[in-house]
Amino acid sequence: MDKAKANWNDDRLDHFAAQVDKRFEQVDKRFDKFEGHVDARFNRLEERFDSLQQAMIVTLAGFLAACAALFASIHL
Repeated sequence: MDKAKANWNDDRLDHFAAQVDKRFEQVDKRFDKFEGHVDARFNRLEERFDSLQQAMIVTLAGFLAACAALFASIHL
């Protein structure tokens, strides 16, 4: 009787383990899709920061040119 009960429990545990593995595969697929979505968003954010940095460099160059022109006009 104990042998039949042990086999029954082992079979149930094996079935449960297979079901858990199947569910985790589905979760992994969802995380892969989510990670792709997050990566796309971060790439877009990085592009925006790159554009902001370029705009700040151009603005700084303009200010420096204006200050140089002002300094030159005062001392002439």
